[in-house]
Amino acid sequence: MKQQSADKLGTLFGFIGGTTFILSGILWPSEFSNLALWLEGTGDADSYNKYVIQILRFFDLKSLFIVFGGTISVTFVAFPYKKTLRSFGSIPKVFAADVAESATQEIYDKTKIIAEKRYSGKRITNDDLSSLENPFMRRWIEGLIVREQVEEESLAQILKAEVLMYEQRADEEIEIFDFMGTAAPAFGMVGTIVGLVLMLAETGSIRSVMQAMSVAMLTTLYGVIFSNMVLLPIASKRKQLKESNLVLLEMIRESVNRIARREAPYTILQELHNFLPHKRDEFDDQYG
Repeated sequence: MKQQSADKLGTLFGFIGGTTFILSGILWPSEFSNLALWLEGTGDADSYNKYVIQILRFFDLKSLFIVFGGTISVTFVAFPYKKTLRSFGSIPKVFAADVAESATQEIYDKTKIIAEKRYSGKRITNDDLSSLENPFMRRWIEGLIVREQVEEESLAQILKAEVLMYEQRADEEIEIFDFMGTAAPAFGMVGTIVGLVLMLAETGSIRSVMQAMSVAMLTTLYGVIFSNMVLLPIASKRKQLKESNLVLLEMIRESVNRIARREAPYTILQELHNFLPHKRDEFDDQYG
């Protein structure tokens, strides 16, 4: 029930927020929208560096309300509230290094140690677990093998379900950023129409016409930049990270499965050898 209430509130927030931002873009006083035009109107522009004024010409509050406010609001309408917030929270992942490929060597080395102990009947110690840097492998080894919380027959299904869950959640985040990348230019066009209507309705000074024209032009610019320099690259990077992590999770799943079955270390390592970076480089050289 809490989830349903949150989704309803998120949808309502999206509709109200989107409407409020668009109305703000229409009703906000034009003389307080573009800072450069306001400074020129007050005669204070000459006291600033000309390059600063040039940059300030591209900052317009009415355009920001329509494009940024509208894009974020409509996302809450299109997707569940918690999933949308989780996607926004995943943005820092884009700035993190892709360590999945380098982590395969660590998984390979740790698997060798643990597999040898498991195969020879020795106990896997807390030191062995604490030495595992990858949280997935540490949790799976500890919970499913050391503590033997599940039967061996169920282990493969549990590991597969967790990998699928990770893939689904990553796909949801990617879908949301792809949607926002499509919505931003659309709101840019909305702002352009708003600016043109305001310009045609303007019967005052040339400065008022210029202020309405800045809304028409800058909303299109904001929509294109927000989409192609922020949202779509985030979606693309998130997709690449997902694919890299899926390969790593598949390696860990294969490792844990075979350790649980007490397979010979040599057999396990031969299988994991295919996940190592140099093996992939050989494959690229051979097949292009």
